[in-house]
Amino acid sequence: MMFNGMNFGNFGAPQGPFQETYRCLPISFSDKEDKENGDKIILPTSAFETLARMTITYPMQFELRNDEYCDISEGDETRIPRTHVGVLEFTAPEGRCYVPYWIMQNLFVQEGGYLTVKNVTLPLAQFIKFRPQSVDFLDISNPKAVLESTLRNFSCVTKEDTICLPYNGKKYYLDVVDVKPKDACSIVEADVKVDFEAPPGYQEPGAAAAQATAEAALAAAAAAAASGAGAEGVKAGDASAASEKEGAGSSTSVSSERSSDFLAQLARARELRMKELDAQKSSYVAFSGTGQRVDGKRKPAPQQENGDAKSGTSTSASGPVAQPLASARKGKWKSKNKGSSFQGQGRSLAD
Repeated sequence: MMFNGMNFGNFGAPQGPFQETYRCLPISFSDKEDKENGDKIILPTSAFETLARMTITYPMQFELRNDEYCDISEGDETRIPRTHVGVLEFTAPEGRCYVPYWIMQNLFVQEGGYLTVKNVTLPLAQFIKFRPQSVDFLDISNPKAVLESTLRNFSCVTKEDTICLPYNGKKYYLDVVDVKPKDACSIVEADVKVDFEAPPGYQEPGAAAAQATAEAALAAAAAAAASGAGAEGVKAGDASAASEKEGAGSSTSVSSERSSDFLAQLARARELRMKELDAQKSSYVAFSGTGQRVDGKRKPAPQQENGDAKSGTSTSASGPVAQPLASARKGKWKSKNKGSSFQGQGRSLAD
């Protein structure tokens, strides 16, 4: 007797995917407010017991769906709010699940409302495009690094979803514009290429400058039109206003002439200063200083000896001075060497 296709290892296991409906509460009710910035939920212990007897993939990921809310704003097609999350632990009371509050807002579910939780298998994400909801997000110096740090608390992303990015005491909301290869993908240990779309109300720097230039040109054209109308009125009969205008023009020309004269004077002064610096450079002689010492003493002036070497006289700057230099030096040397060695009285220590 053969039993083809039967698996006795899973005998008694639940058939089909895991799907249950739970009453939804914010995750802060479980004293885990630090988990508010991620996409992890807390399920009851019975959910773990059921999943343990099923053939599922890890990490566990679930689809959250609000079946009580139907959006028919897109024509005849009914859209049920849904998103995808991971699981943090299985410690919630029976019949309840704890969900981050920002996910509850995306699903339009109130505290105590019901959500359908279904186990799913998601492919790895390859590409994600985000769009900030406000231009304030551009004030972050390195948005990609901040986003990468925030996504470490996430396990999956869903297209047309909105994630919350807390940074520096503020909360920034980003819309998930596109996800590839599918509308819902896992980002656990995935190499993902991230791109950003311009937020609403953002203008390129060049476009803003062009718009400002265009507005200035329109203002100038309006001013010119107003001045043209005033000129026609002057031609019609207001001669005094015309004379004042001529006087203003003459003062403008005079001021321009004064500015040109001032620039010419500056050019001449600069030329004279350059000539003076060149003259100082040409008169400079190396090692021609007075030779002052650090201790403040002055070096004696060199004495010039006279041509008469026999008399031993020398000539100074004030005139010839008779100084027997050679003889004095010799006599001094002889006086130092008059004594001889061992010429004392020779007293003994015994005496």
